Amino acid sequence: MLYLSRLDMEHIAQRVLRAYRKLPEAQERPACVDPELLARKVLGMTVRYRHLSEDGELLGMTSYGELEVFLPDEREHGACILDGKTILIEEELLFSACGPGRHNFTLCHECAHQILKMLYPASYGDGTAARRARCCRRHRLCARGSGHDWEEWQMDVLASELLIPRDLLERNLALAGIPKGIPLLNPVWRREDYGRFLELCRMMGVSKQALAYRLELLGLLGRNQMADPNSLIDVFAEEEEAV
Repeated sequence: MLYLSRLDMEHIAQRVLRAYRKLPEAQERPACVDPELLARKVLGMTVRYRHLSEDGELLGMTSYGELEVFLPDEREHGACILDGKTILIEEELLFSACGPGRHNFTLCHECAHQILKMLYPASYGDGTAARRARCCRRHRLCARGSGHDWEEWQMDVLASELLIPRDLLERNLALAGIPKGIPLLNPVWRREDYGRFLELCRMMGVSKQALAYRLELLGLLGRNQMADPNSLIDVFAEEEEAV
């Protein structure tokens, strides 16, 4: 397996997105990247929706070669053939109350597996790798640990580069009236900026967590207080007590 950097992933994503942006359908939606359109029209993949696991842990699945997998799905008696050109997505993601963010990121994650296999078949497509399903799990370790963890980290990075490319994000920030980014992301004390942030999520079809992380990585987000919007009150209280 290759050890690719973030910069490597950015360059790979740019190559793929150049092909994607030539599609007439992509030009009709310039504010976002449609991962299903990318999968079908650029990568030549078939995208199918099935119930993948009883506990909801599996969100996506693909393979580098022909492989039979068994799913807790009544259709086809649970058996499904992955042919190296098919991506399976948990069907419940289509109806998530949280919006399309998890669906879109999962699909980009599985596309990332296929992109690296196409570019580096000797590293990603041969031997035992072709006989194992590549799964996107709801909870997974990334960045450190086993080689598998590192591989999944690479797929998450490439998925983020595909779904939230730098140039598209910067253009959307300018359209939203915050070209320099968001100094403080706080739903209570910075409601106007937070509203613009939510609109960006909607425009780009991404989750709040994915967009906030991408903004932080690119130096376009100062402090992220989504999880604890009242932390400002705590700071002021501590200062008053000190006085």
